[in-house]
Amino acid sequence: MTETQQDIQEFYRKIVESELGSIAGTDEDGDIFFNVPDAGRFYILLEDGDPSYFRMGIFNIISRKSFGVPLLEFFTVINEFNRLRKVTKHWAREQDGDHLVCITIEAFLNDSKKLPDEGVLRATIERCFAILNNSGHELAERLGELSKQFEQKPDFIRLADADPIGSA
Repeated sequence: MTETQQDIQEFYRKIVESELGSIAGTDEDGDIFFNVPDAGRFYILLEDGDPSYFRMGIFNIISRKSFGVPLLEFFTVINEFNRLRKVTKHWAREQDGDHLVCITIEAFLNDSKKLPDEGVLRATIERCFAILNNSGHELAERLGELSKQFEQKPDFIRLADADPIGSA
């Protein structure tokens, strides 16, 4: 492998900018990031020693607490999305007592010592972005529907001046 880390970063930045029309930067870890209006900040995470390993994601996009969904039901929905969605991984990281959803797409796009084939990456990066973006919106919509089931409801129905069922 003759490419330096900077060569690899420039390769991905160039493709993001030309194919997605977003200005790409490099974060403190050396990964590529780009912002998309009304969609958020996306990342391409670079793997040391394997420039063809492509992992693109959006992180901490949905808060479980903001939907008020119990933990078991939250992870049931995430598992359902992992089972039904193409190529995406939906997962949650715990932070300050909340669970924040992350969604990634991963693929090997060439031999482990070579950059991805530029034509393959150009042909697929927009599709990867669209899948991540749509999956985030669909997951938020599904959690929104589910949250309606868990809104505060009385534990029992009480008629005017009547004792609750089961009381003596």
